[in-house]
Amino acid sequence: MSNTHESLADQISGIFALLVLGAGLTALFLGYSWFWMVFVLGFAVALPIVAILSESLFGTGDESKSEWREDESKSEQVDEQQDALDTLRRRYACGEIDEAEFERRVALLLENKTVSDVRARREREQKRETERERERN
Repeated sequence: MSNTHESLADQISGIFALLVLGAGLTALFLGYSWFWMVFVLGFAVALPIVAILSESLFGTGDESKSEWREDESKSEQVDEQQDALDTLRRRYACGEIDEAEFERRVALLLENKTVSDVRARREREQKRETERERERN
């Protein structure tokens, strides 16, 4: 339902812009000297008011923006995860890490949604390990 309202709000602004353009060109062709006022008032004043009113009446903007942000953040997460996998592959190929370490890190990366989740998990594990060492001593 919100997609219908959203497209309706977009259509209202577009239709109004065409009406302003048509009225201004009609005034120009009919020889009225004030034709330019139609463009100025129509595009600089009336069109923004129509856009704001259509957004407030139909509630557009917020839902589509949040969906766009979610899609963008998912894309960033995928890119970040792919970069981390590429780095792991490169380090394994160069011999910086062995196969067991490579597999462990890949599994850890794939278990979590983002690289920052992996970092947070690694920090928690390191804290637990240091606490265990303190208890032993």
